[in-house]
Amino acid sequence: MRRRARTSAALIALSVAALTAPPTAAYAAQPSAAPAAPTATCTVSAADAADRVTVAGQGFAQGRAALSSPRGGTTSFNVPDGGAFQIGSKPDDRYAVTQGGRTTVCTGGMKAATTPGTTYKAGLIAGWDAVRANCGARPPASADKPFSDGWNKGASVAEDVFCG
Repeated sequence: MRRRARTSAALIALSVAALTAPPTAAYAAQPSAAPAAPTATCTVSAADAADRVTVAGQGFAQGRAALSSPRGGTTSFNVPDGGAFQIGSKPDDRYAVTQGGRTTVCTGGMKAATTPGTTYKAGLIAGWDAVRANCGARPPASADKPFSDGWNKGASVAEDVFCG
């Protein structure tokens, strides 16, 4: 009977030690879940009297990025430490920021113009929007020449940014 009591006491002691012991090296070496990547956002301010806007962003990684627009093409800039940037005095347009293969479309900016004399601008925006949504988009068949020229320019820039 004495032997049985010692065996039971030893098993209880081992069980308690196993429950209170620090994790083993194999357990401690398991990688923890990586933190979620921050979500990048950018906005375009309302145009001033000279039709200039400010593009501001946050949540980007520090380093090189590209700012693109249908009318202005693409320009490189550096995102500072902290991931926020502000670029002023840009023409009123729609913008997107590409960094590390990921493109963030900015909210705000010029809306498609539909008044007479601005069909190039309307085509430019329509081409940009169409190719941004579908890389295989084609211009409308019944568009007039200024609209078609604008559509082709906007589509070309959007293709470089979104489909490349």
